[in-house]
Amino acid sequence: MKRFFGRKQGDKIIIEEGEFHHLKSVMRMREGEKVIASLNDDFDYYCTIEKFNKNDCILSIDSVQKCVGLPNKNVVLFQMLPRKDYLDNIIAKSIELGASKIVTFSSHNTISKPLKKERLINQIMTACKQCERSKLIDFEDTISFEKMLEELSNFDLVLFPYENETQVLDAKVLNEKTNIAIVVGNETGFTQDEANALKQKAISLSLGKRILRCDTAVMAMLSIVNFFTNN
Repeated sequence: MKRFFGRKQGDKIIIEEGEFHHLKSVMRMREGEKVIASLNDDFDYYCTIEKFNKNDCILSIDSVQKCVGLPNKNVVLFQMLPRKDYLDNIIAKSIELGASKIVTFSSHNTISKPLKKERLINQIMTACKQCERSKLIDFEDTISFEKMLEELSNFDLVLFPYENETQVLDAKVLNEKTNIAIVVGNETGFTQDEANALKQKAISLSLGKRILRCDTAVMAMLSIVNFFTNN
C-alpha cells in the first residue's frame, strides 16, 4: 500500500503540494483506492481516497495503527559535511537503518557548500516512505566541530570509527544504552588534533583493515548498533 505524508483536518487527512502531485499524476490513483497516510507522528493512518480537489485530495480514515518502522533507540549521527553525492546516500541509508537524527558539522577539512534545506526535506520524505517510517527524521543546520563536541555530552554512549584505530567494538558497551551518538568523518578525514579531541569524548574503534568511504562507514556503524540493540 502506498504511503503519503499529509495533514489532519478535522476527522479527514489532506494530501497536498508535492505529495498530491505524486499521488494523482505519478501514481495515478483514483477515488476509492486505499493508501497509508503519515502525519509525522508515531502512527500509520490507513485511509480511503474520498475526493479529489484541484490542488489536494481528501482521505477518510479507516483505521490507525502504531508504526512498526520507527526506531526504539535514540541514535544520532554526527556527520562531518561530505560531498553532496555522499550526503545523499548517507541520508537515505541512515533513515533505513534507524537513525533518529542527522547533524552535520564543519571542521578543518570541510570542503562542501552549505546545504539546501528544501532539497534535503524531499530526500528525507522519500527515504521515510521507502522504509515505512511515519515520522520524518530530524536534520539540523550545520554546526561547528567545537559545538559538536559539546553536544556529545548529552549521550549515554558515543562511538567514533577511526581509520587509525586497531581496537574493535566490544558489543557489551551497547547493553541497555538508549541514547547513542555516532561521529563519522568525511572523505578527507579528521586532523590529528580533532581525532584526539574526539577520543576524549568517545570510544574510538576500527571497522576493519580496509579504509571505508564515509557513507559506507555510516552504514557499517548503524548496522552494528541495530544488530546489538534491536533498534
